[in-house]
Amino acid sequence: MQNSVLVKLTAIILAILLTSSILFACGDKEGGTPSQGNTDTQAAAETTEETTAPATSVPAGTDFGGTTINVLNSIYFSTDGYYFDVSEETGDIVNDAIYERNMKVQNDVNVNFNVLTKNEDAGPIIEKCVTSGSNEFDFVFGVQFQVVPLVVRGMFMNLEGAPYIDIEKDWWNGEYTRECSIGENKRYFMSGDITIGLIRHQSCCYVNKQMFENLLGDPQSIYTTVLDGKWTLDQFSEYASKCYSDLNGDTKFDEGDQYGCGVITANLTDHFTYDAGVRCTERDENDTPILVMNNERTVSYAEKIKKIYYENEGIRVFPADYTSLHEKIPNKFKADSLAFMVGWFYISDYLRDMEGDYAVIPFPKYDESQESYLALIHDVATLVCVPATCDKLDTIAAVLELLAYEGYNTVAPAYYEVALKTKYIRDNQDAAMQIMDIIHDSSTSDFAYIYNYALNSIGLIMREVLGSKKGDFVSSYAKKEVKTQALLDELIEVYTSLD
Repeated sequence: MQNSVLVKLTAIILAILLTSSILFACGDKEGGTPSQGNTDTQAAAETTEETTAPATSVPAGTDFGGTTINVLNSIYFSTDGYYFDVSEETGDIVNDAIYERNMKVQNDVNVNFNVLTKNEDAGPIIEKCVTSGSNEFDFVFGVQFQVVPLVVRGMFMNLEGAPYIDIEKDWWNGEYTRECSIGENKRYFMSGDITIGLIRHQSCCYVNKQMFENLLGDPQSIYTTVLDGKWTLDQFSEYASKCYSDLNGDTKFDEGDQYGCGVITANLTDHFTYDAGVRCTERDENDTPILVMNNERTVSYAEKIKKIYYENEGIRVFPADYTSLHEKIPNKFKADSLAFMVGWFYISDYLRDMEGDYAVIPFPKYDESQESYLALIHDVATLVCVPATCDKLDTIAAVLELLAYEGYNTVAPAYYEVALKTKYIRDNQDAAMQIMDIIHDSSTSDFAYIYNYALNSIGLIMREVLGSKKGDFVSSYAKKEVKTQALLDELIEVYTSLD
């Protein structure tokens, strides 16, 4: 997935602006005045011309004779089945875009999808099918942390060299795909615009504009801060420290008070860490992952984030559970008692009834010397893989390519349009769109994070460091290093021996 997706969407939005002000209505009960942006007709036309979609490598007229394609659609959240499993049009723009995409692919190459959606770990299902020699499923949409451990047991087909697929195309996320693998000749997992489950689980940070204006200044300034490369952990900490208020008057720091930000020591910690440029692994000259985490920068980061979590009165550390992430923190943000909310794009689903306005920006950088903002793809993101028992690889490769291609052209723009219509670019579409580009194009991951549960949980070590409240990375790492290295060596050996 590349910047061109959102550039193309900019053209769509600009064209809509020429005919309707509804897109940028404030969305509150009273209505509101749409913000003014660059609605230059010529600029819109030029942008549209520049972003003519490239052609897919699947030849027109390809016909697979009505072949049935059996798909295992494994999801983490019960509400995520629609990432692929859409049986009818409902009037929802994303649902209908996915439905139309699926129908188009089926019609274009004459196949029929038979989809089984399971809200459970796909691992045992896949392993049972492959070990029994069954070709019950032709490809799988799976949850990252559930399916990647199966690769070393030979459960998946190597897609490197498969016809039609080129991970360098805009509709595939090539960097993520490479991070899932060892060596240039192994490709067991892929993702990109074939599913909105990738971008929905990327990092982003929400800013309550009313609170920002009341406590910190002009809310437009946060866009300038981000675009100038000055949105750092120190800046975040400074802003948060100015937001605390004892709302309930009990002289205690509790959940009834106003804070700068709410955090937990579990998955949000992953995003602060990797988005600050901390790396657990890098690649050697053979494209083999090596451990690199134990260094001065990581130690410094651990000390900094520990102070933010536990020594900043504007930060509330909530219990590390589902209720905190999906109820308590979003509800406080909507109620104007949290100035910032860190999370993922999908958290915007909980803000649709928020009357106030908010901005969307990246997670903060470590400091201004960090080259770019980053947006970690969380470990429940969706990827696609093909069981080793698949007996029609050419057909499946063509279908996957077309699903990603059509997703790039229709589903991804539909998803962003929904997001944009509800909140993202109400006040200053140029700056907001630019920042959306930055987040979208800054996706990152780490081999040790992807394969965390096969590597002694080294990819989640900062959860342990912050959970202990000590911030002592050195001691925590020392306890894990020897075993982790042995497991990594074993993983590399087994992985490189696979077909």
